[in-house]
Order: sequence, then structure tokens, then C-alpha cells
Amino acid sequence: MSHSIMSGTRKHLISQLVFFDEQYSIFYDQYVREYGRDKQVIDSLVQRYKETLEKLLAGDDDALLQSLHGITLLGSSVKVLFEVDGYEESFTVVYPTDIDPDNNRISFLSPIGRQLLLAGPEDSIVLESPVGSSHVRIKEIRFTYMGGFS
Repeated sequence: MSHSIMSGTRKHLISQLVFFDEQYSIFYDQYVREYGRDKQVIDSLVQRYKETLEKLLAGDDDALLQSLHGITLLGSSVKVLFEVDGYEESFTVVYPTDIDPDNNRISFLSPIGRQLLLAGPEDSIVLESPVGSSHVRIKEIRFTYMGGFS
């Protein structure tokens, strides 16, 4: 992968980290407050996410590139295999402002998004959704950001 793409990816991940460091209280007031009793779960998830980003960004570009396929980040597309019927589906985990259900772009605050964020390849998880539970295995993770950041 080209140096400029990795540089852009690194800047994008740094901007996520800065966002959570500097804007979390505003973000919380707008999005997390409505989750009420889940506040501690979301706070813990955001803290783990920030710690993960710090570790990833501490490495060189080769290590970062390898990590982009090894852990689900904001901006990752995750292909899951539903174990009961072998059906595969992809979800992209995004900020709440970037959701697009028609294109399977889901908020990391959603029940499915929370379960996918920070998951790795071959992890088996139970996706809890309003329609029930599904046992899935993560087949592939691709960080879909590969260019400019607005």
C-alpha cells in the first residue's frame, strides 16, 4: 500500500482518537444519553477503543496495515457468517451520524455495532438485535477508509 494512503489512514485514526478525547462530552450529550442504563457499557467501549487506537498508532505502517485486517475499527467493513444457515453479510461500523441502513452502515452504538467493534477475524459472537439472537463468526475485516478525510 502506498505511503500516502497509510499516512492518510494514520491521520484518520488520529482524528478519531482526538475526537473521543476532546469531543466525547458533546458526543455523549447528543447520542449516549438516550441509552440511559447502557452508559457504563458505552463508556467502557469508548475507553477500550481509545486504548486500542493508541496501541495501533504506536506501531509502524506495516504493523498498522496488518492491524487494519485484524480488528474492527470505526470505518471497518466486517463480513460475518451466520452459523445457522451459512449466510454471509457485511456491516460497516460507523459513527451515529454516518449510518445508512440500506448499505449496512451501522452505528457503533447500536446493539450489533457494539458487538462488532474491536472484534477480530474468526471471533464467534452472538449478535443481539431487536429481532433476536444470531450466532455468527467473523470471516473478514477490511478497513474501508483508504483516502481523504473530511
